[in-house]
Amino acid sequence: MKPLVWLGIGLIVAWAVLWLGIKIALFAVHALLLIGVALIGWGLLHRAHADNPS
Repeated sequence: MKPLVWLGIGLIVAWAVLWLGIKIALFAVHALLLIGVALIGWGLLHRAHADNPS
C-alpha cells in the first residue's frame, strides 16, 4: 500500500490505543477515589462504635 495509507492506519490505531488508555486511567482514578471515601467512612463508623461500646 502507499505510505500515506499506512500513515493513516497508524494514526487511527495510535488514537484508539490512547483513547482506551485514557478511559482506563480515568476509571482507575475514580475507583481509587471511591475506595478512599469508602475506607474513610468505614473507619469513622468503627471509631464511633469503639467510643460507645453498647
